[in-house]
Amino acid sequence: MRTLERGPRRESLDAAIMSVAQTYGFTSQPVSITRNDLGDIPEHVDRDTALIATLAGKMGHVTQTTQMWATAKKGGGTNVVFAAASPKLSIAQAFVVKAALATSEAAGFENPLVLISSVGDAESRRRYVRELGNFFKKNAKEIPEEILEMSGKEPDAAARLLIEEEHELAESLPRTIDFLSESSRKIMLETISLFESLEIQYELDSRLPYVPDVQRELIFAIEGTDRKGNIVRVATGGRLQDETKGKKKDQTDIIGMSVAIDDQLDIRTSRNDTKPACFVVHVGEAAKLRSFTLLDSLWRAHIALEQALLSDTVTDQMEKAKDSEAKYIAIIGQREALDNTVIIKNAATQLQETVTVDKFISRMSRVHA
Repeated sequence: MRTLERGPRRESLDAAIMSVAQTYGFTSQPVSITRNDLGDIPEHVDRDTALIATLAGKMGHVTQTTQMWATAKKGGGTNVVFAAASPKLSIAQAFVVKAALATSEAAGFENPLVLISSVGDAESRRRYVRELGNFFKKNAKEIPEEILEMSGKEPDAAARLLIEEEHELAESLPRTIDFLSESSRKIMLETISLFESLEIQYELDSRLPYVPDVQRELIFAIEGTDRKGNIVRVATGGRLQDETKGKKKDQTDIIGMSVAIDDQLDIRTSRNDTKPACFVVHVGEAAKLRSFTLLDSLWRAHIALEQALLSDTVTDQMEKAKDSEAKYIAIIGQREALDNTVIIKNAATQLQETVTVDKFISRMSRVHA
């Protein structure tokens, strides 16, 4: 079993990915997705999107923010899939993206970078398809006959084929992000603003591939440098919408990403039931964002933790902190977010003190089970 160095200890890749999941709120056991689960997925849907859609189906009816993750074996490797469902996407999508980033890094990919694009909503889609049709009509004489014939029924597939064949007209193809509705433009700009606030490294990529009848709004991918120095596509995903429910207000938004790992993993056997060293609690929106950026530092320091940053009330968070049996509660409020400090509360004695973030991480790294 492959091991890697992270912090002062060595651990298996399985355990490292389990730790990533725990850090970013995927606290349940991972679901196993089998070949039979993918049996009803149309052939034109790529594997990553199929895995995310399958995991979304296993969530059932969702009335509040829900996080699930899964593994799927393929050949000598494994896909690790993270998904969050919520009527209010908010920061939930950042947990999915960050978990995928950390998993990519744990698997040995250096400098992982998030790529972002958008295909928009139904209105955006109508605008784009209309412009794509005009493009093929205008350039009919210069486009290969088989691609031109395809453009009538499958304009997206025809456009993708032009890109893959590096046709001279590929750079002139319309871009989905140029035809976004006001609502879709707002969603994309809010996501970019969120990523910047959370210090998630990203780039815009208007040519990311997508499945038009499955994916809506945001499209993500992660690229990283492998051990041979090659830049490779490590993960893909985005926002899927369950349109089986008639009314828009009843539809469930799903954000998911699938990370391809070269190794055969058995993460379910790597579950660590050790009590967490600390439970992170936030008070206010600014503190929520600051707490999120703290999670990465805690994971890198090999500190077992839990959090409920998707909970809005302090009461709910404190109840979950008690249930976790964490030895310490790390509280970040508005002042702490500004001062880059943390309130440490001893769960047993109820004594608390305020320390800098660096001192907090150093203190927690010395906490043993």
